[in-house]
Amino acid sequence: MKSRTVAAFFCLASVVTITSGARIPLPDFIKPCSRNDPKLNECVRKQGPAVIPKLKDGIRKYRIPKLEPLRVEQIKVDQDESASVGINLIANDIDLHGVSQAQLKDIDIQLDPPVFKMKFLFPRVELLAKYDINGKVLILPIQGKGDANITMVNLNIDFDFDGEWVKKEDGLQYLKMKDHHIKYDMDRNYIKLDNLFNGNKALGDRMNEFMDVNWREVTQELGPPIADALALVVRSIVSGIVEQVPLVNIFPEKA
Repeated sequence: MKSRTVAAFFCLASVVTITSGARIPLPDFIKPCSRNDPKLNECVRKQGPAVIPKLKDGIRKYRIPKLEPLRVEQIKVDQDESASVGINLIANDIDLHGVSQAQLKDIDIQLDPPVFKMKFLFPRVELLAKYDINGKVLILPIQGKGDANITMVNLNIDFDFDGEWVKKEDGLQYLKMKDHHIKYDMDRNYIKLDNLFNGNKALGDRMNEFMDVNWREVTQELGPPIADALALVVRSIVSGIVEQVPLVNIFPEKA
C-alpha cells in the first residue's frame, strides 16, 4: 500500500535566493502602518488593491517571483491505492495564470509574539501543464500522458504563520518567519486532461465528463499541492519583505 504524498517543486530563483543581511528599505508602494494604530489590520488590508498588482512581474531584490504566469517546475501526487481517488500524478512545466489577480480579503496581525493570519481570494487560477497520470478515480481506472488544464474558480486560501523577532548586526529587530499553515476551498474546479488512454477519444471524453461531475472528490487529491504552491509564493513575498526590512520601517511607532 502506498502512502499519500503531495509535493510542489519550484524553479524560482527568487524564492530560494538568500540575500545578504543588509538592511533594505520598504518598497515605495507599501505604506508603513503604525504598530500602535488600533486599526492596524484595516491599515494593512486597505493596501492590498494597490500593492498586489505591483508584484506581477516579480521583484528580485525582495525575493518575489514573477506572478504572471507563475512558473512551477513540478507537482507530484502519490495517493494511497485503497482510497476512493487513488491517483499517481506528475505534472511538469507548469504555468499558473491568475495569481496576480489575488485579493487580500482579511488580515489579523499580532506583533508580540508575531502571528499573522491572512485570507486571500483568487477569482480564477488556471493551471497549464504536461501531465502523466495513472490510478483510479472512484470506480474508474485512469491512465494517460499529455496536456492538462485545471481551472479553479473563486479559490479561497487562508494563510497563517507565526514568527519571532530577531536582532541583527545593525541592532534593529527583524521578523523571522517560522511555521505556516494553509486551508483552502473553491466554488468550482474544471479539469481537462488531453490524450487519456493513449488517445482513445471515447474513453478520454468519458473520463473527463466523469471528473467534471465528481470534481469535488478529484480536487481533494489535486488541490493540496496546488494550494501548497500558492502558499509558498505568499510566504516568499511576505518573508522577502519582513525578513529584510526592519520592524521600525514596516510598523513604526508612528506612521
